[in-house]
Amino acid sequence: MNVNEKGNIGLIKVMGDLYSKGYHCFTPFDDHSPVDLITLDSTGDVRRLQVKYRSVSEKRKHYELSAKSVVNGKSIPIDRNLIDGWAIYLADEDKVIYLSLNVMEGKGVHYIKPGTFEEYGGVP
Repeated sequence: MNVNEKGNIGLIKVMGDLYSKGYHCFTPFDDHSPVDLITLDSTGDVRRLQVKYRSVSEKRKHYELSAKSVVNGKSIPIDRNLIDGWAIYLADEDKVIYLSLNVMEGKGVHYIKPGTFEEYGGVP
């Protein structure tokens, strides 16, 4: 499966999870947006999310979240002023988790151990 296919699966899984929790979901018009998904809850609160598809690293035995995105084959830093957090589809466990910006504060990479999802909470 290529990167684009994984990204589409991650987006669909995240949207399904959010919809089941009562959120409305909106996607940007183009692939160059710093935001992958915009959500609206029942009170009108809006969240801007970066969506990631992740598998367990065979070498390190954990999920890895980088504070960068790949656009047109180039790795670029995510502008944290333009997002409210991350929605991550953990493919090996068929689970969606959400990370707020403070989890990544001062980090370029964050590691998630399989089975430790409760610490991350809900939609940032």
